[in-house]
Amino acid sequence: MRELRDAYYKLLCSPAQLDLCRQAHSVADLLAALRRLWGVEGPGDADLLHALGTLNQEDVPPEVAAGMAGRWLPRSYHVRTQRLAWCLPDGAPTEPFHDEYLSRCRQGSALNQLVTPRTSLKALAACAPQVPRAQPAGFIFHLSRCGSTLLSGCLSELDGAAVFSESPVLTEVLLDPALSPHEKQAHVQGLIDLKASLFPSRRVVVKWNAWDIFHAQLLRSAYPAVPVVALVRDPVEILASHQAQAGRHMSGDPSLAAVAPAFVASQVGSLLDHRIRVLEGLMQGMLAFLSDPGVTCLDYRQLNGGTLRQVAAIFGLPCAAESQRRIAQRMQRNAKLPGVRFEPDGARKAAVFDAVTVRAIAQRLAARYQTLVRASGRTVPDLEVADAC
Repeated sequence: MRELRDAYYKLLCSPAQLDLCRQAHSVADLLAALRRLWGVEGPGDADLLHALGTLNQEDVPPEVAAGMAGRWLPRSYHVRTQRLAWCLPDGAPTEPFHDEYLSRCRQGSALNQLVTPRTSLKALAACAPQVPRAQPAGFIFHLSRCGSTLLSGCLSELDGAAVFSESPVLTEVLLDPALSPHEKQAHVQGLIDLKASLFPSRRVVVKWNAWDIFHAQLLRSAYPAVPVVALVRDPVEILASHQAQAGRHMSGDPSLAAVAPAFVASQVGSLLDHRIRVLEGLMQGMLAFLSDPGVTCLDYRQLNGGTLRQVAAIFGLPCAAESQRRIAQRMQRNAKLPGVRFEPDGARKAAVFDAVTVRAIAQRLAARYQTLVRASGRTVPDLEVADAC
């Protein structure tokens, strides 16, 4: 087993061996390639698979993790064990959400299915000297269902951008209650550096989860010069969207309770009351953030081709004619289901709540929404755009 372990570590750090194994299109082909590389003849397939499974569950030493830097992508973080899981990338991400990109990476590669290394979170420190410090092109914050998926998806069509849309590993590190703010900041920077190193010809854009707005100041202190776009929307429309399909932060997920008081489930009131409290907390968090001169606030109804080109300019990303054509095509599709053509649904959302409920939502949230809209510095046009829901 020791010889296999050493061979496994060498594989993780060897570009030549990884390239060879990437050519395997089936598990059988990959096992045959590993036998040739490792000089293994004796064990059958079942024994070799068992050995790989055991090695995948062990923590890779920090010095080996350092050799993985610039080749492997940290894909997930397990809070209880504080361990990172890694996979090999498969081109730049273009999927609406980063977990969909990770699924493509894993499902499309026999190597990613059989070789799934783990490291401790602390191993990130060993990777730091191996990759340059990244300066992201921009961050996207949002109240949820505000067009952020449309915006990030369109930016992913730019040749100079690598967009990480709600990266699971980033948000889970921020949610770890055992980490201090300083540790969270350092680990998030290390993870972004590793992600950026995989796409050296592109600049990173990070679309954060809605609840990450409560970590905005921590992230801002790590990246004070990175431009930020903050997206807002009529709260009635946001809540109507969650009424149809609730996001994690609107479902009462207890893992978010430590992030902000708004996420603590109340023993009184309806589920809609809870969602109103959550949205109120998100709006308060965004209002506190908007005093930063590097933050541009946009309302959902302002999202059109011209605005998207302006965001690209804010982020310093070239938007050539071919990129504009791809963006125009993407805007015709449902933001979360690119295979489905976009159909305006403003009327449907307007009909979700009765008049009494709409007035109750407005009483709680309308004033904050108007303050956010004023922060955008322009009159909100009555436009229909590709739905982010």
